Amino acid sequence: MTIVAMSKLRVIAPQNVRRPLLKELARLGCVEIGSSADHLADQEWAEVLEKFNENSETDRYLSLLTTARELLDKYAAVKSGFLTSRRQVTEQEFQSEKIVEEACAAAEKLNELGRQITIGYSEEGRLAAKRAALMPWQSLDVPLDHPSGKYYRVLFGVSPAAGIAPGELAEAAAAGGTADLRLISSDREQNYYLLLLHAGSFDEVMDVLKAKGFSLSSFKDSPGTAGENILRLDCQLREVAARRGELIGKIKALADQKAPIEQAIDKLTIENRREQLLNTLAGTKKTLFIEGWVPKASEAEVAKILENQACAYQFDAPDEDEEPPVLLQNSKLVAPFSMVTELYALPTYSSGLDANPFMAFFFLIFFGLMMGDVGYGIIITLVSWLILKKTRPAEGSIMKRLMQLGFLCGLSTIVWGAFFGGFFGDAVKAFSTHMLGREILIKPILFDPMADPMTLFILSLVFGFIQIFLGMCLNAYKLIKHGQILDAVFDVGFWLLILAGVPVCLLNVNAGLIVMAAGALGVLCTAGRSKSGFLSKLAGGLGSLYGITGYLSDILSYSRLLALSLATAVIAQVMNTMGTLGGPTVLGWVLFILVFIVGHVFNVAINILGTYVHTSRLQYIEFFGKFYEPGGRAFSPLFNKTKYVEIIKEGK
Repeated sequence: MTIVAMSKLRVIAPQNVRRPLLKELARLGCVEIGSSADHLADQEWAEVLEKFNENSETDRYLSLLTTARELLDKYAAVKSGFLTSRRQVTEQEFQSEKIVEEACAAAEKLNELGRQITIGYSEEGRLAAKRAALMPWQSLDVPLDHPSGKYYRVLFGVSPAAGIAPGELAEAAAAGGTADLRLISSDREQNYYLLLLHAGSFDEVMDVLKAKGFSLSSFKDSPGTAGENILRLDCQLREVAARRGELIGKIKALADQKAPIEQAIDKLTIENRREQLLNTLAGTKKTLFIEGWVPKASEAEVAKILENQACAYQFDAPDEDEEPPVLLQNSKLVAPFSMVTELYALPTYSSGLDANPFMAFFFLIFFGLMMGDVGYGIIITLVSWLILKKTRPAEGSIMKRLMQLGFLCGLSTIVWGAFFGGFFGDAVKAFSTHMLGREILIKPILFDPMADPMTLFILSLVFGFIQIFLGMCLNAYKLIKHGQILDAVFDVGFWLLILAGVPVCLLNVNAGLIVMAAGALGVLCTAGRSKSGFLSKLAGGLGSLYGITGYLSDILSYSRLLALSLATAVIAQVMNTMGTLGGPTVLGWVLFILVFIVGHVFNVAINILGTYVHTSRLQYIEFFGKFYEPGGRAFSPLFNKTKYVEIIKEGK
């Protein structure tokens, strides 16, 4: 019920051990290191310390390896299953410098091949553009480099297709001098011409043609006709494509280097993080100053590493005005639910109260109650288990906790489904009645919400009453823990009496009313205690008593348990009814299978989302609103986080 106690760590470390020190602390994974360079803003600190600068080529090697991996993904991709797990390596294998060296050497080869492919694509683009420019002249049997004589000129040109008509342009050329303009081809954008003219008429003819949108075309390095050049370019394009194929083949031959390259990326990424961290530290010419946070229970392990590296260190309790990072440490059963709390906000360290053990119980019950179907529960459980089994997500990752949460919620859904008699809604009844001709029923252990919604409504309110009552008890506990005993009695205790009177009334009305009256009198007399004057105190008490409407509203909010449970059952029933409309015919069987699969997958998907959102809302607003103090900062230790490989510690 408490948050992990933290100790403040201060270390003075020799600079020559900085890398092995951070490496060992990352391996331990329980030390959060802060930015000691921030102290340099203080003149007193700046007089004795300076910012540390770590120079390294890790970034360059990471870029090299990342580019090589992208090339392998592009040209030598290996098909993998839908769910693939990370490759497992031992710590000794992961730390191997030889693998990094080999991976970098392979990456150099791959990147050179990739560079040549890029050059080939550029060359291919240039050749293709040149070929496209020659295509309109393909039918012309005049060499593009045809020499002009002393008295004549052989020219090529174009004009806009939407401009002057070819016949009109030819007439204008002839009128301007001794010239013959012939249309070779046209496309949507331009008309292409061969122009023959007397050398002495060049200027006059060109002046006329240019005024009408005509412009000359030149063909450099294109000896022979357009058709001959196109054939030559086609040959060159085939050569470029063949050369690219050879290069891609060489990349595929290096496909087995993907594993060491990924391992090297993970290793260098971790090293890069450590180097970035070093650049946030301050120190002297020979030492580094490190400060951060450590769980109090891990002090001995951290101290051993620091002593082995000849460091001076000190553990201190947090100052009163400090807010250490928050680490929630729960049992394996409760831990997956911490992600629900984190999506809202972590509790403050000073509150000392972890709500997860209490919230997890209600979250599990509410989720299962809202889904309430054995079939749906089996699907959720199996999918979650399969993803956990096949992908082996990293310990503490969002994916792992989400799938663990799904597995537990799936089990709860199965249990509540058995209580309510739901198996893909009323699939058994609908199928047996309409497809087999005889009715088969699954009897609920408790009751059928569709037939008896009022019972479920009452049950929902009872759960709401219990959770809100518990939230108030936790608030009282928190106040007492912080020495505010009277506040716990006056602000929480009397309200607990009022609420406790409700179940007492079910046993004995008079006794329940006495309990509620005692609580109300206590609230009336103490709620306005901070105000001056009798009338002000009385008004404060009366105003506080009006808060009973807020508690009633909160309890009524739990009626959404009924609404979501019925929504799941109703949609399932509608799908089953639609699926059996075809009756026991071939078409009917096809319709049933199709509607059953699509309909229930849709129902599971949409109701998982709705159930998760509304279950979380009940925790965040109705439950947490009674005692929770949000605003904590997550504990962020230095650790070896990998993307492509899973590190197996020796001895495990």
